[in-house]
Amino acid sequence: MSKDAGKDNKDKKSTRDDTPPPINVDKCTDITNALMGQQVNFTGIVGTCTISPGNTTWPFNYGPNIVFPNLANPIIQIAHGLNTTPGQNVYQYVVSCCSTESATKTVTVTG
Repeated sequence: MSKDAGKDNKDKKSTRDDTPPPINVDKCTDITNALMGQQVNFTGIVGTCTISPGNTTWPFNYGPNIVFPNLANPIIQIAHGLNTTPGQNVYQYVVSCCSTESATKTVTVTG
């Protein structure tokens, strides 16, 4: 294998075309059509906020809990191994800095 051939393969790996774009979602909004491994950026958080488990499997790769502000600045992704079968693909989490009525949020995993 030539030196250039190895370089081409390395470049292709670092810029994968099948990587889904990040999900930018307000902390008090449900996440729909999420893909396993997809990055999640929670927006609209001012002050202290905690994302904790609901009554289902934890849907993220980090935590539980996720506390903001988070000095570790982790990359939060939709966890792998979640069920994608319609009707069984909705996962809960609770956001402490949303109103009581809208504190329980869901992630719908589609792939």
